[in-house]
Amino acid sequence: MLGIPKRIFYAERRGGAMANPEASEVGTGLSEQVAEALRERIISGRLPGGSKLNERELSAELQVSRIPLREALPLLEAEGFIHSEARRGSFVHTFTLRDAVEVFDLRLRLEPFAAQCAALRVAGGASPEDLLASLEYARTGIPGEQASGRNSDLHEDIVRLADHDLLRRLSSLLNGRVRWLFRLTPERDTPGMWEEHAELVHAIAEGRPALAEALASAHVERGRHASLPHLSERLPSEPVPRRGRKTRSPA
Repeated sequence: MLGIPKRIFYAERRGGAMANPEASEVGTGLSEQVAEALRERIISGRLPGGSKLNERELSAELQVSRIPLREALPLLEAEGFIHSEARRGSFVHTFTLRDAVEVFDLRLRLEPFAAQCAALRVAGGASPEDLLASLEYARTGIPGEQASGRNSDLHEDIVRLADHDLLRRLSSLLNGRVRWLFRLTPERDTPGMWEEHAELVHAIAEGRPALAEALASAHVERGRHASLPHLSERLPSEPVPRRGRKTRSPA
């Protein structure tokens, strides 16, 4: 069965219904729900890197026709979760050390800006209550899969509070990769990390943009320093060559 769409999850975790589902960042279409279900299977490793997507089996597992499944594939390819090959089908991307480095590079640019924007909005009168509630909810997670998911949710909630349209669009392309990265680095699910989150959220809630920006930058840098040594032992450094691809010999 399909998992709970993220737009519903955000509403339910805060104890309320969606006031305006049509305004949600995540669409209500079946293809988006299929994409979310496949995305979670890839991130969790249930669909491992390099594996071919079997449309018949996935359609049966998700209880949908092949039409929404095929409509979901370009969404996942645009986010870098799969790649398609002519006459061969679609294959799950293998997350590499280079992917991890690039995710950290972009996080270091986007997340401090998001924290600054969120704090500026609070200083201008926006309510930080949802973000504070998100922090408390995230702290109740258990180590592992659930904690990494709540970690991702908290970072996405900061972007949501920032209310910057282009930032939101850029972040939406990165969010899946960030979730994938967090799932691969359970070592970061520590009390120290959650203390960093608490300091960051409280700086935003107090409307202190310079402090929020600095804390977000330091948080990402510490994550990079702690995670990359572990990832270098687990991940290939470069993309795995695709089977059946022929390379041209020099003329």
